[in-house]
Amino acid sequence: MSDPDLVCRNIKEILERYHEATLTLANANEGPVSPDASLRLDELEGEGMEDMLSRQANSLLQVYDAGKAGCSRDSAAFARIALRLKDVELASHARLYVYRFDQVPFRWRQIYSDAHILTTFHILLANLPWQRPFEEQKQGFLKSLDEVIARLDRALVTAGGGGRESWINQTMKMLHQAWERIEEPGLEGEFSSREPFGRPTLTRPCARHQGWDIDRFERYMEEGHAVAVNTGAVGPVPIVFTDLTRDDWPALRQRTWFRPDYLFRQTTGGRRLVPVEIGRSYVDAGWGQELLPFKDFLVRFIDRTLTSGDATAATAAAAADPAAASVAAQQTGYLAQHNLFEQIPALRNDILVPDLCWAAAPSQHPLTGAAKPKLPLPELNAWFGPPGTITPLHTDGYNNLLCQAVGAKYVRLYPPQADKYMRPMSSDENGVDMSNTSAIDLGAIEGWDGGPDADVSDDEETKKYIQEQRDSLEGVEYFECILEPGDTLLIPVGWWHCVRSLSVSFSVSFWWN
Repeated sequence: MSDPDLVCRNIKEILERYHEATLTLANANEGPVSPDASLRLDELEGEGMEDMLSRQANSLLQVYDAGKAGCSRDSAAFARIALRLKDVELASHARLYVYRFDQVPFRWRQIYSDAHILTTFHILLANLPWQRPFEEQKQGFLKSLDEVIARLDRALVTAGGGGRESWINQTMKMLHQAWERIEEPGLEGEFSSREPFGRPTLTRPCARHQGWDIDRFERYMEEGHAVAVNTGAVGPVPIVFTDLTRDDWPALRQRTWFRPDYLFRQTTGGRRLVPVEIGRSYVDAGWGQELLPFKDFLVRFIDRTLTSGDATAATAAAAADPAAASVAAQQTGYLAQHNLFEQIPALRNDILVPDLCWAAAPSQHPLTGAAKPKLPLPELNAWFGPPGTITPLHTDGYNNLLCQAVGAKYVRLYPPQADKYMRPMSSDENGVDMSNTSAIDLGAIEGWDGGPDADVSDDEETKKYIQEQRDSLEGVEYFECILEPGDTLLIPVGWWHCVRSLSVSFSVSFWWN
């Protein structure tokens, strides 16, 4: 049962937090000025957008003050605030795609994020009645929640938060606390462990170890690297550790990540947006990405049997448009290589960074000597998807510890010395460097799936091309393993690897150097 007084106090605190942020935004931000003359026009446009945000912030403060005083608002003027904020949002969103993601000027990231912050304040003011009974406040809050969370997540995922990450994360926490006192998801059970496509028989399995401390691990990495540099041998090879996470991670020890209800709770009833890869593989034609509410991702791609008061969006859409639902049922969706734990800190509490990530181990490529810049901390990424999701054959620029939390995954690995057989893609595939990804389709070669040309599998040219790929790998050394919950795979820098989910699978990778 929810406590009406506590919920109303939570809602009041959220509004006060927005009020304080809007006071700050009422004065136009002064973003960093670039010395590059070619960007001055861009900066002038940015100043215009900031001025527009400042004026809308002042208007929202007037609405807030009037509401607290019990005065009615001018509906037309209130609607115009939303329209002007929408103009700023669209203009800044377009600017995000003028530049490469990591080169977007900070000013535009901030403008985009600020537009969403003010818009969510507008939504809350529109739906939350002042000094009204608890039930009306509760319904207004729930009515606002989907869009408020979606917009704040768009600011985080699309613009990196624009310098407002701390404010957004704390606001998300307050929204979650208020929601948690009102609703519970009510889901039961665990994800299915079914492996509908079977599992490959291992012919060249990775060695499995336990009980290693950092000293032993460092010796292994150092000695293997020295051998590789001096003799051209394989170097440190992939191995599986069976005891790095099994007893230490709440996600495993308490089986929290095995349960849809827990993930629903941590994502505020599945409302948090997550980037989902749509398609079999990122090298296939037609592959794309969508930002989806976590509940829709679960129902649409992970388990279509899920039902709950908070998991009805996807099922309702399927009932309304069976043809579209049929297409969706044939698609693959993969939450891949996303720092979910920075976006949703509550999930970060379910895992620990393995001690081996702090080892003083070689981080340069064993053949070329190339190395990525030093990471201050390990980089974490989540990999969550249904059976059959794949990451195509590729290589990482960092040492990688791939930790399996839920379900099973098959991994095949080729050493750096196999570069000449890997057929790396171009360093400029439509403006993207794909040279760390192989053009070889292991899924098609091994018959795990039809590949991008499955609908023309009888085509002689296609069969010839697949056979050429198969022949080119004949006799090339590789290692392989199947990861179960609690297993951790060491992938040394420079090793080519292909990953395939055998069941519903949730993994975490730790890149470190």
